[in-house]
Amino acid sequence: MDDEPRTERLRRLLRQTLDEQLAEAPDAVDSNGRRRRLPGPWGLFFDEKGAWDRTARLSRALHLDLKGRFDDNLIREILLAAADVKISRASLTEPKLAELLTIAARHGFEIAASQNQFVLCADRGKGNWANSGRPAAEAGEAGAVRNVYIASDTTLAETGLMLDEAGEDDLFGALLGIPACCRQVFDRHKQLAARQQNDFVPYVLQNTGGAMPYDWRLNYVAQYFGFSLLSFFPCSFRCAAAVEAAEATLDLLKHCDAAWADQFVDLQKTNVLYTEYRGLHLFPGEMRDGRIAYRRQEVRSTEITELSELLRQGDRLEVHGKHEVHVYRGSARLGEIAGEDVCMCAFH
Repeated sequence: MDDEPRTERLRRLLRQTLDEQLAEAPDAVDSNGRRRRLPGPWGLFFDEKGAWDRTARLSRALHLDLKGRFDDNLIREILLAAADVKISRASLTEPKLAELLTIAARHGFEIAASQNQFVLCADRGKGNWANSGRPAAEAGEAGAVRNVYIASDTTLAETGLMLDEAGEDDLFGALLGIPACCRQVFDRHKQLAARQQNDFVPYVLQNTGGAMPYDWRLNYVAQYFGFSLLSFFPCSFRCAAAVEAAEATLDLLKHCDAAWADQFVDLQKTNVLYTEYRGLHLFPGEMRDGRIAYRRQEVRSTEITELSELLRQGDRLEVHGKHEVHVYRGSARLGEIAGEDVCMCAFH
């Protein structure tokens, strides 16, 4: 076993432990004496070709209990974890953690929380969105959060915490329901992303072939403006495995609250001009022949910057590639936005 890869050794040991725990269960093996495929997050963990469970049902009662208490992305993640589709991770302050623990006890799902606290570091230009953090200087530092792992049972939640804190990104990502191809691209680019603000949009776009618009179901960039169907960076905006996860999420949301699900779809079907430090800018209109027409009031920006002001003076974007767009008002060209830190992500 000396040559056995570390991740596979950990998988084998976890499977052995689970088999021992499940040995007494009447449905542990099938009629031929073979062990059954484990359901939910364990199924995704041990079977790389495993698909998200679309037969699960999200709790409407839990949804109502969470509404107004947490943001839409986190509500989506709590519902999926409580329904045993995947596990989820969040970063919560002590008051919010206490609130979620009360809700978990009421609805029968489990939470494990890290002992260490850290402070989120807001990205520049992204409306207080934080893709990284630093250790808290002292216990109880203002704004300090803990990593929180949400699952249908205690073993899942604690396994998630253990793998995450051990730095086992690949195995932890499997429990989160992230496809193997997306985990591999994350691992390949995480050191590069850490040199700036830990944002993977440029690398996802770099890995995406073909002409825009891309698959709207994979518009995770929309999360900067409220919510999206994905909680992870897809390996590309055409990834078939990520599309399956997004479709499964949408199906589950529709059964829980159709009007809420429609809000996800509306936001996913937008176009986003991403910059690393000058804000993200959303345009709801369709891209036709490389052009996006818009009205000043339709543009949504994560922050007011010189770029957002320029965009509001225009009425049309002309897309010249992944990293170059021109701003027009009528026939007059007002400016050019180009460079490696500029990413045009068109989904509509």
